[in-house]
Amino acid sequence: MNENQSNLAVRKLLAKFSHTDPDDWFLTFKARFGLAVVFQAIYDIYGHGEVITQPYTCITAVNPILAGNLKPVYTDIDPTTLSITNPEKLYSSKTLAIVLQHTLGIIGEDSSKIADFAKKHRLILVEDSAHCLTRMATDNSGHILADISAHSFGVEKVIQNTKFGGAIYVNPALKKKNIDLYNKITSRLLDLPQPPLSLDLRSRTYRFQNGVLHRLPNSIFSDVRNLAYKAHIFELAVAPYEQSGEQSTPYASTKFVNNTILKHLPSLPAIYKRRLKNTKRYEKEFANNPDFKLITTVEQPLLTFPILFKDTATATEVYDILSGAGFYIRRWYSPLLYPGPTSNRRYFYSSKMAPLAEDMHSHVLCLPTDLSPEKMDTILKLLQPVKNPVEKVIKKAKN
Repeated sequence: MNENQSNLAVRKLLAKFSHTDPDDWFLTFKARFGLAVVFQAIYDIYGHGEVITQPYTCITAVNPILAGNLKPVYTDIDPTTLSITNPEKLYSSKTLAIVLQHTLGIIGEDSSKIADFAKKHRLILVEDSAHCLTRMATDNSGHILADISAHSFGVEKVIQNTKFGGAIYVNPALKKKNIDLYNKITSRLLDLPQPPLSLDLRSRTYRFQNGVLHRLPNSIFSDVRNLAYKAHIFELAVAPYEQSGEQSTPYASTKFVNNTILKHLPSLPAIYKRRLKNTKRYEKEFANNPDFKLITTVEQPLLTFPILFKDTATATEVYDILSGAGFYIRRWYSPLLYPGPTSNRRYFYSSKMAPLAEDMHSHVLCLPTDLSPEKMDTILKLLQPVKNPVEKVIKKAKN
């Protein structure tokens, strides 16, 4: 299957799972590349302006805004969705767009409210669906709310075995809203060049190299990985230059990336079925757990299941215990603008902008939702307050 054939095959599957049209999907080497095209087009049409987003996110979701000569402004997060809330507080005559991020795959009930606000003020609504591949916020009639929706096949996303690839959905309704913007975004996405051979090679060898790296002792893992990156033979999920607000040249997806996606994308319904089952199980088992709070109770197939501990110290101790038991536990977006900018000034961010995000990020743990029933039994037992209170688990681990 050549590049064009594999591209079409991926788009058809994305359309099938999202009940959309394949022609409205555009594939990129990384999702951030597609977003860079989008924000550059917004700048070219509207000029300098602001984009409302949130600091509880990855730095690679903000860099495309900066690369597009636009200014990110930050609103705080809703404690039940870990996503944007009250964008109206930041709205001004300079506002051009809003980023609606579905953190951990949580599509919040406020999505329609935010979309209505964007529509009222003629703002571009950019949806970050990196954590919920093919899932998008819709109205009561099933119509997709966002003008643009970004999806990811990257590292630690919904499908584990795809490490590269992004997909941008361009809502055909954008034609009525701003035909010039629609044409500029779609034409540029179609015109993206192929990545250089060196980057293509790094994508082909990533899984092997990453496997070798993770067999190394922890004491030398970071040093060896950084040396491999500096030698241009390993592709980091977030490169050092990206922490300085830089954005590399956007590239289209490749034949290799497309074919890798095609091997695993057909299993998406089964993946979501397992993640939904485990999300529901966490909610049921943790409903009355006194050791931590549930952040959400949505019945959605979450990428990971977030729980909130009383403080950072407890969260860190439980993180160490669960990791020591063989579970891959994430502390998503801690620090904020993960993995942290070299300069907050470059990102126009101050801790005063998002006090709730500043308070919560360090004591949220995200539990895996892709576990087998047996693994679920184990992790639930470790966090069961009746049989094994968290305090007892910590005490036992220290002795």
